[in-house]
Amino acid sequence: MTTPDDLRLLVVGASAGIGRAVAERASGAGSRVVASARRADRLAELDAHVVVGDVTDDDDCDRIVAEAVAHLGGLDGVVYTVGASPLLPLADATSADWQRVFATNVIGAARIISAAAPHLLAADGRAVVLSSKAAADPFPHLSLYSTSKVALDGLLRCLPKEFPGLRVTRVVVGNTTGTEFADAWDPDQLDESISHWAEIGVLGTGGIMTVDQVAESVLFALTSSAYLPDIAVIDHETDVP
Repeated sequence: MTTPDDLRLLVVGASAGIGRAVAERASGAGSRVVASARRADRLAELDAHVVVGDVTDDDDCDRIVAEAVAHLGGLDGVVYTVGASPLLPLADATSADWQRVFATNVIGAARIISAAAPHLLAADGRAVVLSSKAAADPFPHLSLYSTSKVALDGLLRCLPKEFPGLRVTRVVVGNTTGTEFADAWDPDQLDESISHWAEIGVLGTGGIMTVDQVAESVLFALTSSAYLPDIAVIDHETDVP
């Protein structure tokens, strides 16, 4: 069983939300952490080695992993927490909207984990990737996000086939507070959408989790002696495929 103070960990998407909470919890437990995201000022506040980069850029993905390996001397874990979505009706989504969401939520994950896979295999490490309950229970006006998470789930099933022996954990996350996911959404559209979500029951009934609760589960997945291909951190009782 790996312990937190043994971990050489790369957290991608560490400037805010769940990624930041994972980096803080892991470094607080003694892990050696490399934190990556686009915003250098936010990363500088962490007790971690910082690598600034954009997961939608191929060269950046390779560089992020290479710099993490060079700094840590290898990798025991990679956590991919990056996620993006506009809030808009599906009929209003442009090709550019689709491309941006998939580049961030799916292709970036594929590029980062593919680059990290040889190092994770050498250390018997694992990749942990955040999915969403929205893959199985979509939210209207978040169809781009929900569709990207379905694609991400497919990617996570493919990765161990492409890299035999690679341990990949999908973390299905429910409604969570403390993220910046909705910060750029139009307030009027958000009010309308929340009313609709409440009417159709996708908001759940058990309250909202914190980023720290999700981070605790991520760290458990990284350090468990068992291989956990799927875990769910859900705010209410639900079926998770």
